[in-house]
Amino acid sequence: MILFAYAGNMNVEKFKKTVPSAHNIGVAKLPGYSFVFNSAGEDESAKANVVKSFEQDAVVWGLLIELDDEERSDFYDPMWSSVLKLEPALCFDLNDNIYHAEVFVTQPHAIITHLLPYDWYHAKILKLAKDANLPATYITQIALMPYKVDPDEIRRQRRLKNL
Repeated sequence: MILFAYAGNMNVEKFKKTVPSAHNIGVAKLPGYSFVFNSAGEDESAKANVVKSFEQDAVVWGLLIELDDEERSDFYDPMWSSVLKLEPALCFDLNDNIYHAEVFVTQPHAIITHLLPYDWYHAKILKLAKDANLPATYITQIALMPYKVDPDEIRRQRRLKNL
């Protein structure tokens, strides 16, 4: 299986703790989609998602991660499976090679448009995008997205410390 990973899933080393066979193929793009913060988080904030787009230049950048099909169930979690689903997607690496991958997409009932991501989550996504060497213009696009300060200062400090 090949996963198109974006946002928090781009931390391949963390992913390997759950799925030992996880291997980073490299940077890739998912055309025809837009990156948004509209997935309902349990902490009353928005989390990352990708949505289909009709905009001609719409693209999401991320990493392609290959894993053994036998380990597919290792990252199945009943908590997120009610919110997220895997959908097939055609992705392209930096050399325009085509990959038949799967991407996590938020299910319609879990999409919210009135919440913003917390500042620490926004910072985490930016750090992972930089660490993955995603295009600078794409990182800037994410950096310009609005966010809010987490009102739980203890959680906020803990999360910022772990970046």
